Amino acid sequence: METYQMKRVMSKITFSIIVSFFVISITSFKSLANSNEKDSTVINIDKRNQTLLNSKNPNRSLKEDLQELFQKNGMNLDDETWKGIRRVVNSELNKDTVLVIVQNNKSINVAINGKTDDTARNSNTSVNQSSNRNVSNGNSGANVKIGLGGVHVKDGNEEVHVSWNGVLVKDGNDEVKVMLKDTAKVNRREQGFSSRSGFNIYFGFNSFANTGSISGIYNTKDFELSPFGSRYFGFGWTRSGMISKGTKAALKISYGLEVSWNNYMFENNNYLVKGANNIEFANYKDAAGNVIPLSRNKLTVANINIPIMPYVAFRKNSVVTYIAAGGYVGYRIDSYTKTKEEDSGAKKWNHSSFYLNNLRYGLAFELGLKNFPDLFVNYDLNKLYQDGRGPGISGVSFGIRL
Repeated sequence: METYQMKRVMSKITFSIIVSFFVISITSFKSLANSNEKDSTVINIDKRNQTLLNSKNPNRSLKEDLQELFQKNGMNLDDETWKGIRRVVNSELNKDTVLVIVQNNKSINVAINGKTDDTARNSNTSVNQSSNRNVSNGNSGANVKIGLGGVHVKDGNEEVHVSWNGVLVKDGNDEVKVMLKDTAKVNRREQGFSSRSGFNIYFGFNSFANTGSISGIYNTKDFELSPFGSRYFGFGWTRSGMISKGTKAALKISYGLEVSWNNYMFENNNYLVKGANNIEFANYKDAAGNVIPLSRNKLTVANINIPIMPYVAFRKNSVVTYIAAGGYVGYRIDSYTKTKEEDSGAKKWNHSSFYLNNLRYGLAFELGLKNFPDLFVNYDLNKLYQDGRGPGISGVSFGIRL
C-alpha cells in the first residue's frame, strides 16, 4: 500500500514539474516580474542606465534607492547582497534576470532588465495579492496556477504544489511534504564564520626548550642560537569541517598537510658534526689546522607534518576571528648543516641524519586576528635527538601565519 501511494506521489510530482517547465518556457520575463507571491516586492532596474525604473529622485544613486526599498520591507541591503546585484547589473548579459533575495522570511524580487522598453517600466510597489497565471490542461482537466510562489496543480481532490522550498502533495485528507534545504542560506551562514581552510604560509623563529638537559660532554654555549637567524618557514594546505555552530561562534576542526623547515643558527664558531656515537661540535679549520671564523653556521631540519586543529571560529568582523589548539605529527625528510667562511665567503653543506629523531610530534596553538596576520606557536613534545645521542632538548617555533 505504501509503495502504491509513493508511486502516486512521484507521478504527481513528475506531472507538476513537466507542466511547470512547459508553462514557464512560454511565459515572458515581463509576466514573471509582475507575477509574485503575497507580501513580496518587485524592484525593476534599468540595466543600461543602472537606475531604478520610475525612480522618484533621479539624483540618488542606485544603491541609495535600493537601501530605501529594502528598509521599507524590513530587510537590510548588506555589502554581500549589494555586490551580487551590482555584479549582475555590470555584467555583459543582455538577457533579463530576476534575483530573489530572502531575509528573515521576507523576500524581494529584483528584476534587472537587459533590454528596456516602455512595457517594462512598472512602478516599484508592494503587491498584496497573488497574481497567478491559470493554465487549463484539456487532456486531464487539471487546473494549473503559476506564480513566483511556485506551481499549483489541482485535479479533483488531488493537489500538488511545487515551490522553491519543496513539494506538497494532497490527496483528500492525506498530505505528503518533500522539503528542500536552502543550501545557499546555509552556506551564507557558514561563510559568516572565519576558517583555517586554504593555502597557508608560516614565517617565524626557532628556539630550544629543555636546555637544562645540556650537560656532560656538551657545552651550553655551543647550543646558543642567533635570535633572528634561527628562522622558521612552512607552507601547506588545510581543510575545515563544521562540528557545531551557534549565532556568534562555531566549533570546527581542521586538518591538512604541511612542509616545514626549522633553521637553528648557532652563535659560536663551532659547527655540528656527526660523531661515531653522538653529535659533536668542532672548530672549523683549514688544511693547516688554523681556525677559520664563520659568518654562518646552522642546522636545518625539514619535516612533512599532518596538523589536526580543533578551533572556535567567530564572526569575520570580530577582533579575534578564531582560537585554535591542537597538535601535529611529522616525519623528517631531510637535515643538513650549512657553513659560510667569514673571509672568503665559501659555503659548505653537509647532509646527514645527525642522530635526529625521524618522528616529530607536539602541540600547536593559533590565534586569528582581524586585519592582522594570525599568530602561531608550535611546541615539540619529543626530543630533537635520539636518546643518548645528544642532549634532551626539543624545538619551539613561533611567528605569523598568512
